[in-house]
Amino acid sequence: MDELLFRSSQRIETIQIQSRVLATSTKEALEEYINQGRIFLINAFNSPHLLHLRAHVKEGTLRVISITNEFKENIVSFVNPKQMYLALLNVFGKKWSKRDICFACGGLVVGGLVGFTIGIAYHKREPILRYMQAIHCTNYMGPESVAVAEDAFAPFECTDNCVLVNVKAASIQLIDVQICHGYGRTLRWILQRMYSQSSKDLPIILGRDCTGIVTDIGSKVTKLEVGDEVWLTVPFWAQGTLCQSILIQENRIGRKPKNVGFEGACSLPYAGSLALSALVEARLDAMNAEGKRILVEGGCTPVGCVLIQLLSQWKASVTATCYRRALPVVRALGATDIIVICEVLTPSDKFVPDNNRQEQNKAFLEQLESRNETFDVIFRTGIECECSKEELSIYLKTDGAFISTLPPVIDSDTYGVFRRFLLCLYINMRYKLQNLLGLPINTYDETHLCSVTLDRLSELVEDGYVQTVVDKIYQPQDIEVAVNHIQSPHSIGSTIITFR
Repeated sequence: MDELLFRSSQRIETIQIQSRVLATSTKEALEEYINQGRIFLINAFNSPHLLHLRAHVKEGTLRVISITNEFKENIVSFVNPKQMYLALLNVFGKKWSKRDICFACGGLVVGGLVGFTIGIAYHKREPILRYMQAIHCTNYMGPESVAVAEDAFAPFECTDNCVLVNVKAASIQLIDVQICHGYGRTLRWILQRMYSQSSKDLPIILGRDCTGIVTDIGSKVTKLEVGDEVWLTVPFWAQGTLCQSILIQENRIGRKPKNVGFEGACSLPYAGSLALSALVEARLDAMNAEGKRILVEGGCTPVGCVLIQLLSQWKASVTATCYRRALPVVRALGATDIIVICEVLTPSDKFVPDNNRQEQNKAFLEQLESRNETFDVIFRTGIECECSKEELSIYLKTDGAFISTLPPVIDSDTYGVFRRFLLCLYINMRYKLQNLLGLPINTYDETHLCSVTLDRLSELVEDGYVQTVVDKIYQPQDIEVAVNHIQSPHSIGSTIITFR
């Protein structure tokens, strides 16, 4: 035990000695570094370069002080009335009396105050911002990008030829789904700037037609008055109608039929305008349609519903395609023959494309062949089948016509930066040249979407030739459900969003 204590005390003494040595060496090293640092700073402070720099700084400081004092003396001298009087005498001569100079100074003061007051009165006013609810697409990634905005900027001032409309209801179309995927993005980017609609490509308000009440009109608007119930439609590149308030050119708006409500009426402006345009292209009307055989591919689409009604009223023989659920509706609209397209449903009752689309198309063509008929006109209004134009043209008469009301493919959607720039330059130069020559400016304007077409459509509705076909009515917050519905085989006619 004693030996253990002895060895422990020896080790402790050894550690103490080593600690003293380490502390002493550390202290000496620190003192050496401090001395070296002190010597370095003294040498640097007394170096010729630093002395030269200090001299320049001192000289610059003295110069600034001198200029400041001189400026101060000049200001004091200039403000001195006596000095001002002598200076004015040197400039204007000795013919000026003190009285004249006092009047001149008084005039300058009064004029300055008047100018300042006028400037304050006519200063640039801050823009007035109003907000509204709107359904827009925030990017081109598909229907998932559709959102409801509660703080979208609302128009409130009318220009000369514009009409401000309080929207009551609007329809959502398949073209809106295509817009969510980027349809018309390049032309939209160019034309919205050219027509001063928007400086941004996104977000884009969806909706191609609506109904509402006129709340304000421009100074050159002659056909409408405040309080009129109207309907309207817009082209693919313009800001849409799924919002609470819209500013629209007078040539795109018409009076709503009096015998239908807002929700029912808004199923027709866009689809009805496309249908009437297709009939004009096919050269069909009440005078020559009787007895002609017509195929409407997509009889339960909004456009197909209008075509079937008009053609049956004109005593044409109409064959229409539709899904089984729409069979009673298409028959009631006046179709004389119906080809039922079989859809594929998952257990969740959600529509999915047929895994064997070729077999489905083959079955459709076999049904056409079994009828052993040819058609004067084939209207393609839906995408229930994917048969090509060439496959269907076999069932056309020699002088028959194939007309599609589906949105055409736009090549500019795939343009890069350089080609977009060239297209923008071309469109702007063409616009300015047409404006200079006084020619109508309707490039990419879808001229069939106009007040003339809407007025004709209104007459057809009021006379009972066309009835509205509304499938479902949704609130704005249910837009996701509405978008899914119009893409399903359950959709018949138009799907409506109400803002009431």
